[in-house]
Amino acid sequence: MNSRARGRRFGAILGGAVISAMMLAGCGGGGAAAPAPSASEETEVGEIQTGGTAKLTFLSEFGGFDPVRLVSVGTGIERAVAVMDSLLIRDERTDEVSGKLAAGMTTADDGKTWVLELREGVNFTDGTPLDAEAVIFNLERHIAPDSRSNAKALLAGMESMEATGPLEVTFTLAAPDGSFPLTFTGSTPAGMVGSPAALADPEAFNSNPVGAGPFKFDSWVKDDTLTLVRNDDYFVEGQPYLDEVIYQVRPDPQTRVDELISGNTDFSLVPANLWPRVSTTPTVKLHLAPTGGEALIPNAAEGPFQDERLREALLYLFDGKTSAQVLAGGTELWDGDTTCTPWAVGAPACDGVEPMNADLEKAKELVADYAAENGDPSVEYVHYATSRSAEFVQQQLASIGITAVMRAMDPTAHAVAQAAGDYQLLQGTTVSAGYPTVWTRLYEGGQNWGRVAHPELQAALLTARTAPTLEERSAAWKDVDEQIRENAVMVWYSPNLSGMAHSNKLHLGSEAREYDGSMLVYLDAAWKEQ
Repeated sequence: MNSRARGRRFGAILGGAVISAMMLAGCGGGGAAAPAPSASEETEVGEIQTGGTAKLTFLSEFGGFDPVRLVSVGTGIERAVAVMDSLLIRDERTDEVSGKLAAGMTTADDGKTWVLELREGVNFTDGTPLDAEAVIFNLERHIAPDSRSNAKALLAGMESMEATGPLEVTFTLAAPDGSFPLTFTGSTPAGMVGSPAALADPEAFNSNPVGAGPFKFDSWVKDDTLTLVRNDDYFVEGQPYLDEVIYQVRPDPQTRVDELISGNTDFSLVPANLWPRVSTTPTVKLHLAPTGGEALIPNAAEGPFQDERLREALLYLFDGKTSAQVLAGGTELWDGDTTCTPWAVGAPACDGVEPMNADLEKAKELVADYAAENGDPSVEYVHYATSRSAEFVQQQLASIGITAVMRAMDPTAHAVAQAAGDYQLLQGTTVSAGYPTVWTRLYEGGQNWGRVAHPELQAALLTARTAPTLEERSAAWKDVDEQIRENAVMVWYSPNLSGMAHSNKLHLGSEAREYDGSMLVYLDAAWKEQ
């Protein structure tokens, strides 16, 4: 294998486990156009080595590559991005947006008209150009009348989009939207662009995609192994460094961690109960997710949780210290505080927010009051099949008089149930904060967690999305939090409890984009010591 210096510096520390908890500064607006990234940088840990195979393990299979079928990071986008890349890229710590496949996105009129500038010479792996018409073709599929795309609500504010040049798309919005560029990052399916020629047959594309990303599709054995190979014509000269990427499905978390520690895989999702083991393994780095969280979402449109007393009882259900002991094996890595969840501690959007304290006696009183009129409540709880928190949640509910009938689902089925409102009580998760992820979960035109659109909440969400300044958007997110509590829409019971761990030999990120622990891993600049 060849190895050559690339001029990039890494902050990674070798020879011991590293735990990183990045801070999110808040929700930023659009970013200025960026030059094509350079592949010529240097590293503190030695010369970048080209070639080799990186193996990444995830807990379940996903539904395929068609952008209109992709839902979120964790259920497919994190794999699709290796083939299709994303038009723009988001900094999870600051929410700043910069160019990726596209050069960037700018506005000249306070957020109502946005211009997406594409790069010259970027082609799909079938040889066709990634140009303005290709972007419009992809976005029209998301907003089609019969589309069920998860990005449809994010694009609903568009009045028009047109190719104002071969490599320029101009969007005119019905109202100013300071968060619009985030729609075209890897956080949403709208950031994924496939070859229009290949998408002429959506079913074929779904299992054999054609993109312009750093890797090309090679083979796929469902529920086992997805193999991608290097795209020699990727637009960044010299990248990707890896020859091959293999995604493996490993539902059992113990198996994932065993394979990581033994060197049989290079990157893995690690649940909180295994953090202590991984964090003390000298050949592995553990990164705690900077944002995101786990929540209980009652369906207020039908079933027992139509009664606000039961929904309110959930607000008082969880004692943070107890949750940390049970879910994370102690308070060393998570102290039990959920005041800022799903934001990073210190984010402007949670500055000054009061904690929600547990009060089991009050919760019991609310449930008893309901039961006196309606009988003891029994609810169906839709949760992830691999969730360690499900039994804990069931026990907590039982402690206040609510019987939970468990309904376990894999992530893809869970996403479908979530989108359709097919639940009485839902385990909700997110790996990021703010717009678009949490916003889409709560907005009435999106997944509408809770299934009832409260006018004050919807108004706060629109301001959190559209306001032109960080200060205004952060204030609106505080209003969102207040409305969630006032209407007992949901309750966050933990931060994101899925850490990401990788071998010391696998180097992720760059000086421009330091890897922050996100499940969305861009592999164009990744390299592996041979």
